[in-house]
Amino acid sequence: MKFILSGGHSGIGLELSKKLLREGHQLGLILRHEGRQAAAVEALGTTEGVDFFYADLSKRSELAKVAEEIQGKWDRVDGLFNNAGLLAEKATYSEQGNEMQFEVNALPPYFLAQALRPLLDRAERAFVVNTATSGLHRQKALDVAELKRPKKFVKLMGSYLNSKFALVLLMNHLAAEWPEVRVVNVDPGPNKTKMTSGSGMPFWLVPIRNLFFAKPTAGAGKIYDAAFQPAFQDQTGIYITGGQVKAIKVRLSEAELVAMLR
Repeated sequence: MKFILSGGHSGIGLELSKKLLREGHQLGLILRHEGRQAAAVEALGTTEGVDFFYADLSKRSELAKVAEEIQGKWDRVDGLFNNAGLLAEKATYSEQGNEMQFEVNALPPYFLAQALRPLLDRAERAFVVNTATSGLHRQKALDVAELKRPKKFVKLMGSYLNSKFALVLLMNHLAAEWPEVRVVNVDPGPNKTKMTSGSGMPFWLVPIRNLFFAKPTAGAGKIYDAAFQPAFQDQTGIYITGGQVKAIKVRLSEAELVAMLR
């Protein structure tokens, strides 16, 4: 089978890539730039069965270009794993004027899925799996203006959490329009990765991270299960956390959708 992965060269995504390659699948890894390829090849231990594509996911022009390149090289996509993510230390803004975590974590999965829809339609049972985070079923509302340009930046539980909630809402909106393509959002749980050891983590969480967070193979296993476990095969527009489907009660209105994508 043929799978596209963003963020498939490190952390959870790397472990997922290794697992899929061991099973004999073909992978297309989207890297931020060509300079990351050598490290990705070293981490994977092979180039067999791997195609590399390049895009800075915060830039719409590069998103569109990489989608064109994938369509020019591949005849179909059986599954799209939207795993690339950003956990920021402070507020920065994209070329489009959005807070960067929202720009990277929420929007590229939506735009990339839409751009690759022709290839997904050529697969027999195509899916899109998105890496979310924990606690999203407890969120009661989303402030789009705050999402795009927060008045006060809060690490992890502020803009990052909001960006992942926006991701799930956007992809669930897509799922409602695409009954032929299964869309699943999954919480990989807390894992010891480069992202969770970076400056975007609140200082009080670092000791907890070092003691209790799982190895990235655990998170990769949860993403893999969301894609392939029989229990999830007939469900779309769902959020999986702790191995269970939890209801997301919030739905995007058309006005909110337009505001998010503007």
